[in-house]
Amino acid sequence: MSEPADASMMNVVPMSPRRSSLPDEEFAELFAATYPQVVRTVWFVIHDQAAAEEVAQDAFTELFRDWSRLRDFDRPDLWVRRVAIRKAQREASRRTRRTILEQAAATAPYIEDGIHLPDPELVAAIRTLPAKQRAIVVLFYLEDRPMAEVADLVGCSTSTGFVHLHQARKRLAAALGEEVDSNVD
Repeated sequence: MSEPADASMMNVVPMSPRRSSLPDEEFAELFAATYPQVVRTVWFVIHDQAAAEEVAQDAFTELFRDWSRLRDFDRPDLWVRRVAIRKAQREASRRTRRTILEQAAATAPYIEDGIHLPDPELVAAIRTLPAKQRAIVVLFYLEDRPMAEVADLVGCSTSTGFVHLHQARKRLAAALGEEVDSNVD
């Protein structure tokens, strides 16, 4: 057997990138600042506090796993929110296929971050919407986000977002016994 040209290279072992044993301070700050809002947004899509927390944790786990790459994004909080919303939509679709959703209770559910929920009748009507329409209604009206951002978060174009919003408004109006105004603002 012949010896390689550079015998010193035989002892070189490629090293994987080393992560600190402590969470990155920037990640910890981002997590502390956005986790409650992400959980709340996901809750409006899937209507289960424990599942919303799990989906949000999964999204933040993905963010942490790729933090070295994602930390340089302009808004990593939007990336994690997009991932959480998409996971929530998949979870809602699975739940819909698996079981028939139960009607909302007469009292408004408790959300740990102290946010006051809208009228229970409105929450019940929002629950009847398809997952993508629920997400768009929550982000656009309840979180007061611009449609361009809402569309980006749910993975559609801005015009498609407005179409989903219009369809959701028609369904909500029918469920609540009100007329639909053509102005979506």
